[in-house]
Amino acid sequence: METQIPIEILELQDDQNIHPLIEAHLNGLAIRLVIDTGASHSCLDKSLLKHLLKNKNKSTSEIVMGIGNKKMTNNIVTVDELKIGDLTINNYPVVALKISHINKMLKMLDLKPINGLLGSDILYKYQAVIDYKNCLLTFNI
Repeated sequence: METQIPIEILELQDDQNIHPLIEAHLNGLAIRLVIDTGASHSCLDKSLLKHLLKNKNKSTSEIVMGIGNKKMTNNIVTVDELKIGDLTINNYPVVALKISHINKMLKMLDLKPINGLLGSDILYKYQAVIDYKNCLLTFNI
């Protein structure tokens, strides 16, 4: 079975700097996620997670290798429900990431804020296909 989600293309400078976005739902709240095939883990804004999570004891830390073999510590949070189209993912670990600086820049450009990144962990697991021509993201569920 497949589910298709409309993609919104966010253009920051003409057509030279584009970011594909989707709408998803986190515990019932509508959120905007940038599709980021280069992100190994899906990430959500720390401030959003603080206000939304019912059980704040769901946090762990993980040391990962970043670009250039730089070690980084990520705060991993398990979200109760992430819904993307007809795909529902329960009890899923995401990286809590501070993205306020990105949203400040978007606000200066009169653009809506984002709430996180949809990373390769989910894209790969559900064999996602990004169709730029028709602005659709398809998952096999």
